[in-house]
Amino acid sequence: MNQPLVSVIILTYNYFNYLEQAIDSVLSQDYPKIEIVISDDGSEYFDNTSIDMYLKENSKPNIIAYTVTQNPENLGIVKNLNRSIKRSRGTYIVPLDCDDCFYDEKVITTLVKEFQKTRANVITGYMEVYDSSFKKFMNRSPEKSKIKLFKNTNRLFQELCRRNFIASACTSYSRKLFEVYGFLDERYTFLDDYPLYLKLTRIGERIHFFNRTIIKYRLGGISTRKAKNPVFEADINRILKQEILPYKEKISKLLYREKMFDYRRRTENKRHLFQLCLRYLDVVVVKIIFRVRVFFSYFIVSIVQIFRR
Repeated sequence: MNQPLVSVIILTYNYFNYLEQAIDSVLSQDYPKIEIVISDDGSEYFDNTSIDMYLKENSKPNIIAYTVTQNPENLGIVKNLNRSIKRSRGTYIVPLDCDDCFYDEKVITTLVKEFQKTRANVITGYMEVYDSSFKKFMNRSPEKSKIKLFKNTNRLFQELCRRNFIASACTSYSRKLFEVYGFLDERYTFLDDYPLYLKLTRIGERIHFFNRTIIKYRLGGISTRKAKNPVFEADINRILKQEILPYKEKISKLLYREKMFDYRRRTENKRHLFQLCLRYLDVVVVKIIFRVRVFFSYFIVSIVQIFRR
């Protein structure tokens, strides 16, 4: 098998509790040609020297190169990832969140084989969600019902317009993707993945689903914090405005109305919310029904779990 270089990119920002564990999951990989690129996005306390020393002391022969850098100021995830991709040299680019780990030591080996077999430019797979200690398994994502959507880019685009269910934590790229389509859209600050998925599926670029668990995802880590951030909210509004609403012909009429309602609800004066709900009454009814169904499904699951104890 041809053994191209693989670049594992780890981004950090003010959160280093599990960084060594993430690095260890890279160092344990059995693939023979790995480059590690760690880029901190202007954290106040970033110990570049100790991380560099940890890599130097623990690296194995398959770690061909590693770099540890820090941006002089906070750029946001998108710009930081773009800089890291440009700095990297691998044929394939595998992002790894600093609080997650690769599922096992063969992840990169099997990813390379899948890239070469399918000739895909983007590959995603399963992630298993655990508690913060990595001891209690919570669930596996994405749901099985979503997997068949990857066979049809039009259907996948429409489903992604509803919500993003493709986890960036377990999605990898060939360098060719960025050579053909350019780098990540820097009009966004936090959302590196969702705008890209919408763009690719809209133009017919395949996202290949690999039937394998790639990531152990830590619930409660930095990527699952719930604090509302105005910059993140601005990213969501921009996605609606730029990636979904201009493509009315590609989605159903109801879905378009739902997304228009969401955009107007998020960006217009809250005093007009009642009039907006009346104008989009069909959408409001659908949303209420959906939430009721979700509530009852969680309620039933909870009851079943109680009786099983």
